[in-house]
Amino acid sequence: MGNPLVNANRVYLSAGSVSFNFANVTLYARDPQAAGRGKDIDYNGVYCLNAHNGKLLWYFPTAGDAMPTPAYAYRSLYISTGDGNIYAISARTGHKRWMTHVGGIANMSSPAAWHHRVFVSMSVIPDLYALDARTGRVLWKASIPGAANTGMGDVSPAVRHGIVVMDAVADPRLIDGHPTLTTIVRAYNARTGKVLWTHNMGRGPKVPAFKGGVPMIIHGMVYVGSPITSDYEAINARTGRVMWTWHVPNAGPAGAGRGAPTYYQGVLYISTGPDVYALNPKTGQVLGHRHIGGRFGIVSPTIVGGTIYLGNSWDWINALPVKSVNPHFQLRS
Repeated sequence: MGNPLVNANRVYLSAGSVSFNFANVTLYARDPQAAGRGKDIDYNGVYCLNAHNGKLLWYFPTAGDAMPTPAYAYRSLYISTGDGNIYAISARTGHKRWMTHVGGIANMSSPAAWHHRVFVSMSVIPDLYALDARTGRVLWKASIPGAANTGMGDVSPAVRHGIVVMDAVADPRLIDGHPTLTTIVRAYNARTGKVLWTHNMGRGPKVPAFKGGVPMIIHGMVYVGSPITSDYEAINARTGRVMWTWHVPNAGPAGAGRGAPTYYQGVLYISTGPDVYALNPKTGQVLGHRHIGGRFGIVSPTIVGGTIYLGNSWDWINALPVKSVNPHFQLRS
């Protein structure tokens, strides 16, 4: 369920079965025989293909599902898996450089690399880990208090300028008989793990499927959504001060705000709900939008030249002119 990662003339893909997903984990705790552990695991692992002809160059099998997108850095691929392991793999040969077992489950939280550190978040045991990229040694770990459900394991950490940002759904409560959650955003010092600030994005109904919003950092600002409230916020990365909040219209019962925004030529592009939006990153003002249909989950627009590429729940791959979303767009040479 990860995204293709392209580097030079190679494409790296991760694969994993969702047969043993979080719901199956809780079922396994109650009735191991009914959980179906081990189904559809034959293709778990990381694949490397020739970008020009699709030829398989190597395959690195893993016992746990490899749902996150690998991080590429220092000629290595870094991936976390559903059996609680974190791997460094040679990007050229597919050989294992190191493996560290931390426990928990890797859902869709993709690793991030910065200054010879790798940041990985896991669920069930809800922790964020900083590892030495060369040896796999755990340098520090931290958590978000009250992280619930798949929580931190569904959200990829963002790191920039020595700050790591994570968020998770937390503090489950029944209100008027209905399950609710909050979304907590927390920033850490990337070198030490010290908490820099914590922000609560608000409480809302427990939505189905993926419940977190993937953060993105650019120009000293954190941009992050919350499907619980269907809001996106711009937060100062150093202070935690909220600069603006934008509520997604037409969010639907599943909520909106899962995918990280894409920053392109001074504008934020967000695919959420059934629509694609262009926002002013300084004010949150909507500059334009286009209705596509279906639903956009953990999807961030990929923009090349004047074209936006993205997929949706209708299993479509869409190619949209940027100008059809943002009428003010002018392609820079």
